[in-house]
Amino acid sequence: MNRLPMLYLDVPFENESGGDKNRSRFLWQALRETCSPDLILMGHPPTTDHPAWTRFEPLALLPPYCPPFPRSASIPSFRPQDHHQFQQFLREKQHQAVFARFCSGWELCHRAAGQMPHLAMVMDVDMLSSRLAALSWASQPSFRRRWFLFEKWKLRNFERQLFREPWLFFFTNPAELAEVRDHIAPHSARGEFALLPNTMPRSRDLENIPRKPAILFFGSMDSAANIDGFAFLVDHVFPLLEEDLKNGALEIHIVGKKPPAHFHQRLAQIGTDRVKIKGGVDSIERAIAESLFVLLPLRIASGTRTRILEAAAQRRAVVTTPIGAEGLDLGDSLLIGNTVEALAAHVRRLIAHRDEADALGLRLHQRAVSLYSPDKVAAGLVRRVEDFVKRKKGNAP
Repeated sequence: MNRLPMLYLDVPFENESGGDKNRSRFLWQALRETCSPDLILMGHPPTTDHPAWTRFEPLALLPPYCPPFPRSASIPSFRPQDHHQFQQFLREKQHQAVFARFCSGWELCHRAAGQMPHLAMVMDVDMLSSRLAALSWASQPSFRRRWFLFEKWKLRNFERQLFREPWLFFFTNPAELAEVRDHIAPHSARGEFALLPNTMPRSRDLENIPRKPAILFFGSMDSAANIDGFAFLVDHVFPLLEEDLKNGALEIHIVGKKPPAHFHQRLAQIGTDRVKIKGGVDSIERAIAESLFVLLPLRIASGTRTRILEAAAQRRAVVTTPIGAEGLDLGDSLLIGNTVEALAAHVRRLIAHRDEADALGLRLHQRAVSLYSPDKVAAGLVRRVEDFVKRKKGNAP
């Protein structure tokens, strides 16, 4: 059977943690099983013997640098020799397609497409960056936070340019796909848009791990979304739950790498021992399995929450906000609160009824398996990419 030769472009993801890295691993594995992909990574050489560079053996490591004004720093530039090397590999390997993870590879893909118009370009947008910046600005508009306003403008202008490309674009969130079609590029879009859900990770069976008397809030704590989520949790949700936590001898655990120093300062100010900052852990799977349930009080988000799917893999109930649940078709297997009071009421209910929390976690797991298993999503991914490549070849002059 002929396997589609393609180039997969990503940032380093092997042995790296985070929901975005889980998606990268899923995409790479799905493409390897059905296509014939080569790998190029965008990043800088490690200063030490880093485990992320030991197994996948990329064709090249292309170091990005900050782009010229006014492009956002999240859409990097590359040196002329890196563009030449990128295009040289495409020609030598006779790739028919490029699959780019994130919009950060746009410059490489754009220039390569100009030189080789026969290539089918596929980009996994994953999340709409301008929306993340817009929500960050709207949550607390101030002169001190004007960077988010400027980022929103720069990213929105970039996205208008991006979606004029005749490429295949994957999104995880139907609301963001609709925003592109209806508002960002309603008349200028030339490409194809498709949904590609995030997947529930395959996890070890940790059902017999003893539970801790803890509710879990987890993620990379240096992101704008989680910094805001922590502030919302501590300043608004926690005061409504403090007595319930004390009476139940329970804690809220904040788990994730790089918690800012002001997290500790804020907890010292309010003088509570019911919220504990745990920082990074060796296994987020284990941290989820040890918790009673998961609380994700998010007001800023883009894409869909892989954290909910990670909790589903461990059969743990999730309490979140409408934007936290957006894009995931999980129905009543989630507890969603659109106000501080509603979030607190859901948490209070699960504290009082532990058996209900366990039943909800099981229902969440079953629903996620039926919709977001890696095998199910991978089949749709490969079918859509192969169809797009065939249409591209059929339309080639």
